[in-house]
Amino acid sequence: MLKKRVIQVGAGGFGLSWLEILHQHEEIEIVAVVDVDIDNQKRAQELLQNEKVPCFTDYNRAFEEIVAEIAVIVTPPQTHKEIAIRALENDLHVFMEKPIAHTEKDAIELTEFSKSCSKSIMISQNYRYRPEIQAIKNAVNAHMAGPIEYVEWNFRKATKFGGWRDQYDEIIVEDMSIHHFDLMRYLLDENPTSIYAKSMRPSWSWFKGNPNVSATIKLGNILVNYFASWVTSVRETSWNGDFMLYGEKGAITLINDKPCILRNDGTKENLVIPEMDLVDRAYSITEMIRSIDESRLPLTDISDNIHSFQMVSTALKSIKQGKEISL
Repeated sequence: MLKKRVIQVGAGGFGLSWLEILHQHEEIEIVAVVDVDIDNQKRAQELLQNEKVPCFTDYNRAFEEIVAEIAVIVTPPQTHKEIAIRALENDLHVFMEKPIAHTEKDAIELTEFSKSCSKSIMISQNYRYRPEIQAIKNAVNAHMAGPIEYVEWNFRKATKFGGWRDQYDEIIVEDMSIHHFDLMRYLLDENPTSIYAKSMRPSWSWFKGNPNVSATIKLGNILVNYFASWVTSVRETSWNGDFMLYGEKGAITLINDKPCILRNDGTKENLVIPEMDLVDRAYSITEMIRSIDESRLPLTDISDNIHSFQMVSTALKSIKQGKEISL
């Protein structure tokens, strides 16, 4: 089996965790690491237990000097567009952490640029690739509750980051909500048509920006009531959040990551959770590999993921303008 050669750009905190996943993947060979911080480079080499893997501070040099198939980008969103374009220009596929970019302008320009390239850009939306989410998806597809007509979705965490994320004005929407927005699109098989969002900063918040958001979202004809908080003072949810998808026969639910169906007659049935050899981020990078081997676009190619990104940018516009915004 020929391994896919990978150059990873970004080896900070989250980048280091990605490096560990790639290092353990039997179909991947890490051939170079890029980071502007020499200490991050040293930690990467320690993790890889191989000082022969070259480290660079300049991604341009790495792309030009190292033979590889995939560039994995785990850097702040402000840098995504420039690094991804340079990777594509060097004939590399791009696998990139969410979001596509920091601004809608950059995201649209990168999406348009990718259309003229022979290589693809995949955005990692790893929440899709969890057994409990696959159980929900199977139940929705089987119409176990009938066609879904409205959704309640709640997410609550008390999370402290530090670093560049703390500078966001709308921290929960800009950093986290895209996971849930992408899951909505995936589970409901619909794209958004309108969003009306409001945000706020509770008095006890440790964030500079607004860590709470409430949004009314339309996906096709389906209405979603969404609430998310980074500073909850009560019970936390899982990272997926707790949600209920309502149809005429009942509701398909995920509470505490336990998928089930609640029927109108009051009965409850746990959903079958499929076995998966790989889950989450490991599945996500494997999807990138399979798409290359099969000469197809990955499931969360940038041309698909731009719709999830625009849910975020539209929510931000709605917060700023104080009104419902159509997509």
